[in-house]
Amino acid sequence: MKILVTGATGGLGRLIIPELLKHGHRVIATSRSIDRAKSLTFFDQVEYFPYDICSKENIDLFTYFGKPDSVIHLAWDKLNDYYSSSHLSELLECHKEFIFNLIRNGLKDLNCAGTCYEYGLREGELNEAMVSDPVLPYSKAKNLLREYIDTLKPNYNFSMKWIRIFFVFGEIYGRENLYTHLLKAISKKEKVFNMSGGEQIRDFLTPEQVAEIFVSIATQIRVQDIINCCSGKPVKLRDFINNFLKEHKLEIDLNLGYYPYLKYEPMALWGSVVKLRQVLENNKNN
Repeated sequence: MKILVTGATGGLGRLIIPELLKHGHRVIATSRSIDRAKSLTFFDQVEYFPYDICSKENIDLFTYFGKPDSVIHLAWDKLNDYYSSSHLSELLECHKEFIFNLIRNGLKDLNCAGTCYEYGLREGELNEAMVSDPVLPYSKAKNLLREYIDTLKPNYNFSMKWIRIFFVFGEIYGRENLYTHLLKAISKKEKVFNMSGGEQIRDFLTPEQVAEIFVSIATQIRVQDIINCCSGKPVKLRDFINNFLKEHKLEIDLNLGYYPYLKYEPMALWGSVVKLRQVLENNKNN
């Protein structure tokens, strides 16, 4: 397949493009900065087209990108600031126009990165049939984009997979998370690591697992619409961190309760993997 990947120089793009190449797909990559793209190890293995999604250029983007068979849409700005009003006031409209341009000019398969935060403050196992109830500007904008894409379906013939990524434990370029803060404290030989109470129940994947699952979902069309990208294995956060430290023979004391729990996260959430298992089973049988 010839697959266009937006956000090619971002954290997910740097993981997903090598996974696509490993499976023999022809990759068209795009991002705002060709200079940054040239620094990537896979640059010579892809076709690169620079493009700023908010540029509002009046061109046929489907043709500009070489009429790809499929698009993996990863691009999104301000991912270290979920509260930024620009998610709703600026970015949402840019992405709506970008995707509409591709679809109206001939795109037949679209795959978008979503987020588990679209479920809002619901507790327990979260499945794709649940009504979305996001509370953050970032997750509200993502969910509104998904709803907008759904309105295009009656008038245009295309398949769509909205891939809701849950919690990632590992290094993703350009992103700060629990993993990066923990490793930074260990590298500085700090005696304690300040964190929340650690009673949250979460659902973790490594960045590499996210890339594998994302590509598995994106390169099939039998299972569509919202699909959770998760492990389906609930675990208490402090137990998960302690197991990680033990497994990697790392030593640092956890200062539990130093930070308050985040208001936009419920105490216990993990993803249903029923639809994901259908994807993986179908792929295995093909």
